[in-house]
Amino acid sequence: MSAETTKLPLPMLGLTRDDLKAHFNAAQYLEINGDVKAAGADPLDHYLGSGWREGRRLSHTFEPKFYRERHMGDYPDACPLAHYVRFGIPGKFTTDPDQAEFVKLVRANDRKWQKQLAGILAAFGRDASLLSPAAIGSHLQAMFSAPAYRQLRGIEPNISDLECFTRYLVFDFAQGISPGPLFDNEYYLQRASAANLPPMKPRQTPFEHWVEHGIEAEIVPNRLFHDPDYRQLHPELSRAIWPFEHFLFNGQNDKRRFTKDLVINETGMIPGRSVGLQFADEFGRNKEALDELQKMRNFRISHRFREMFAQANALEPDIGLTVDLPSVMPPWHDAAFRVCKRALERLPEGRFESVVLIPFCKVGGADYVAGILAQTLAQSKGPVLVIQTDQSEFARPDWFPGIARVDLSDVLNAAVGDIRTQVLYTVLRKLRPAQIFNVNSRAGFDTFVRFGRQLGYQSSLHSYYFCADRTDQGAMVGYPILYFADIFGKLTTSITDSQSLEEELSERFGLPASMRKGLRTIYTPAMLETLPTPVVQQQVANAGKRSRPALIWAGRLDKQKRFDILQDVARKMPEVDFLCWGKAVLSGKGDALDLPENVTLNEPFSSYDELPLEQVDGFFYTADWDGIPTILIELGARGMPITASAAGGVPELLGEGRGWTVPVGSPVDAYVEALRQMLASPQDRVARATALQDYVRRVHSVENYRKSLDAILTEDLA
Repeated sequence: MSAETTKLPLPMLGLTRDDLKAHFNAAQYLEINGDVKAAGADPLDHYLGSGWREGRRLSHTFEPKFYRERHMGDYPDACPLAHYVRFGIPGKFTTDPDQAEFVKLVRANDRKWQKQLAGILAAFGRDASLLSPAAIGSHLQAMFSAPAYRQLRGIEPNISDLECFTRYLVFDFAQGISPGPLFDNEYYLQRASAANLPPMKPRQTPFEHWVEHGIEAEIVPNRLFHDPDYRQLHPELSRAIWPFEHFLFNGQNDKRRFTKDLVINETGMIPGRSVGLQFADEFGRNKEALDELQKMRNFRISHRFREMFAQANALEPDIGLTVDLPSVMPPWHDAAFRVCKRALERLPEGRFESVVLIPFCKVGGADYVAGILAQTLAQSKGPVLVIQTDQSEFARPDWFPGIARVDLSDVLNAAVGDIRTQVLYTVLRKLRPAQIFNVNSRAGFDTFVRFGRQLGYQSSLHSYYFCADRTDQGAMVGYPILYFADIFGKLTTSITDSQSLEEELSERFGLPASMRKGLRTIYTPAMLETLPTPVVQQQVANAGKRSRPALIWAGRLDKQKRFDILQDVARKMPEVDFLCWGKAVLSGKGDALDLPENVTLNEPFSSYDELPLEQVDGFFYTADWDGIPTILIELGARGMPITASAAGGVPELLGEGRGWTVPVGSPVDAYVEALRQMLASPQDRVARATALQDYVRRVHSVENYRKSLDAILTEDLA
């Protein structure tokens, strides 16, 4: 430790509470530390008293652990805020790991990275000496706008901010191109001339001139920022601090207001990026908007404005209190504007006949149905756009071959309250497809509830419903319950994947016969073509090679799929091996760990080819409620003998001699009896499995799905 560093007293390094107050964001500290807010404590007093010792964050952009490890080697026991105020400002030290990768490469006072940048410049034949003034690095980084530069140079959005900055530094900085809307070359030169600053040197850029002369003269190089406003909004700032410089290095990261003239709604702004820069990107490049802003400012400080308020105040004294309230300039005051703008900018070019709304794409049955629906619509009606609304996961692009897709989940999730549905409604109005299908999108359901009738004037609306879930008390919950009654009258068709669910919804909601035509069942097609020879024939041929009968069970180990029934059955059938695939996620008693000796539990399979279908005697399926499980359709397509709980739509698949079903709620002995019947007669297994395969080939085919869908759309046109 140097002799100089030992001169500063710990933990505040010689600074007072007033010295730190201007750099402390009380609102964000309370937002992050809810217990402090709940206790009613003064946020700064709490932080200085105990908060910094507890490692609490000061703001959204100040991570104390990162800052301490990166910058406080000489003062490990100091208060991080005191260290930052003493050594870190303006703009010398990064305070958050998200800033570090970009900032370390552009701060000229970091000699290691300055050397690397100089090497890059030299490699392109550029003059590396331009990095010599410290402010070139620090102020240039703070004012650089990657979005503005991308627009200026037509750069793709997938190019990182860091690469944009490097390109700017190498190719455009020396040419006098502005780093972004916070630096207006023409405006700065006008201000510099008015201030009688020295003229620009040969080959000197406006920014370099500002660094050399304008910073010292405290000239704000843009029309957006106004020093007096910022100081009035933040009276705690020391008079020695230049407001614009404070905004560059502190205020914009702390989300401080920088203009009292406008209401700026932050909804939909990109998380982690300066609100000031984002607003400047949108507003600062709009000459007409800047002209209007200047007119507003001029009027607000005019004698006429004050006279008007004085006259009004004479009639109603309370009016005088509103004289300094911010004004409104559409559309920047609108909470939905920015979210709508981001959503609309993502839409692909072209006309789409159909839109399919999905929450995400994982590996579930509903995800597969959405893929089949999109493909079928594309083949019969023309271009289809899939809109992802709830999460960004898209695990099976092969289910959507050649289908256009746009992920709006992050945009919609950034919206709050009714803005989310307003944005999706605006997107759908913009697209104007002939038909809109919702496949389990929560945002889609909410939008249909609020705007279904309006959307119905331009598009036919259709919504899929799948098996409802059950509470521990057996009550139905989920989308078929939450989102049926409120939108049924606004939809052209409500679609189920089983007759059982269709009848259940019709009865539950008391649909008269005249309305039931709007509730239709479309059977989900098998993923793969049916095998030419049923697998049951190979099973029977291989039976003599096995010492014991064997059955497969597969599914989630949860309350719906009743893995406990499988275990009880296995205990009553010790002569049979049960080969199981599923994830042990049972809650409560930990049943999955107490397996009978004849039960083998494997991790979930990712392909049916992983299952030893030809080496067993059949498939056993249990559930307390269900639709028509995809796994039963797929195994049926392969000609597999199946015994299953008669839950939901399962009897539609396995009824009429195509399998063995056991009523839900039956005792374990009923399952044992059904399995013994299946195992007792190889001929019966072959007959039923072959009948099941033929049924799947006819009913659960892509062709039948297409015909059913076409019938709905044809009726809609009629």
